[in-house]
Amino acid sequence: MTTHERERLAALHEYRLLDAPAGDELEAVVRVAAMIAGVPTATLNLIDENRQCQLTTTGFEGGDSDRADSMCAVHFEKGEFIYRRDARLDPGYALNPWVTGVYANVRFYASAPLVTPQGHALGSLCVFDDEPHELSAAQIDRLKDCARVILALFERRRQARVNGELAGELAATIAELRRSNTELEQFAGVVSHDLAAPLTVVRGYLELLADVGLDDPEAADWIAAARRAVGRMSGLISSLLSYAQAGNAPCRIEPARLGDVAELALTDLRSALDDAVVEVDPALPELDCDPTLMRQLLQNLVGNSLRYRRRDRVCRIGIAARRVDGEWAVSVADNGIGIPPEQRQRVFDMFAQVDPTARQGHGVGLSTCQRIVDRHGGRITAGETPGGGTTITFTVPARDTAVTAGRR
Repeated sequence: MTTHERERLAALHEYRLLDAPAGDELEAVVRVAAMIAGVPTATLNLIDENRQCQLTTTGFEGGDSDRADSMCAVHFEKGEFIYRRDARLDPGYALNPWVTGVYANVRFYASAPLVTPQGHALGSLCVFDDEPHELSAAQIDRLKDCARVILALFERRRQARVNGELAGELAATIAELRRSNTELEQFAGVVSHDLAAPLTVVRGYLELLADVGLDDPEAADWIAAARRAVGRMSGLISSLLSYAQAGNAPCRIEPARLGDVAELALTDLRSALDDAVVEVDPALPELDCDPTLMRQLLQNLVGNSLRYRRRDRVCRIGIAARRVDGEWAVSVADNGIGIPPEQRQRVFDMFAQVDPTARQGHGVGLSTCQRIVDRHGGRITAGETPGGGTTITFTVPARDTAVTAGRR
């Protein structure tokens, strides 16, 4: 078998038409072809390696036959329209069993090849009669049009099948991702909870050792270092719990005054505010959101601004919002150390840190923010504050365009 024939057969089988129901549309085109030619019989032939499959016929009962016996198989790969007023007069057809009476007594014969855009001949649209017959140029052109329509229907059926398979695969992938995410969230929650209990015990014993007042300065340093490590581990566990809860807790969308939510978030951070100046725009809007998750979001963003403040000036933080098209853009701006432009996208990745050596955070806070914003159907970005610092902006659909996708 030649390479060309292997490619042709692969193209034919890709359409998955052989031995399958033709369907109403293909049957209709074959009936129209017979009417155009002015003959009682027509067939849609597909030719594979060994046989001719009459996918649908009109005027007679079709079936399969050997490829060697097929009239269409003689010239179909040339991609040319074939027309014989009387096939008995053509040496290439005179002894064919469709002409001699074995299968039929074909006299008039015409076929339009079915050639894909890639040049692969799949078979032909064939019209015939047991009496000699003439075709006009206009009839030939219309039969060629019918062949093109058949190929378009083939392609539409193939594309519908491919799209269906892709949709099925996509649905399965989404289901698997959801299952995996749920398991990861549950894992993070369980592990974090189970780690918190023994860590509390370790912290208690370290505090007891510190209260004993050991005379050995080196031992005291060791205890202090251990207490710092426990504190950092405790912070990481809290961050992981927050991340798991942000993705696993129900998202209940309801009208909430953003100003009230911001005040509650600042109340949670009161002990960390120190001399920081936080300005909350009095015109903050009412949003359709989950108030608990929105409070956690603002608390994380303001907490980041406090954590990454500059020590050479008073920390200033501003919370504002503006309407942009069909959504609210809420910003938390500070005058801190800022985020380099090349890092402003990756800071939302899990455990991503601008400067890991600084050991100022766990790289979970902004990932949690990303998750909360995603559940509200919005986007979150990091930019630069005029004069230096970081501005984090997230969007929430406005009331008249609010989505319900996050309510899961």
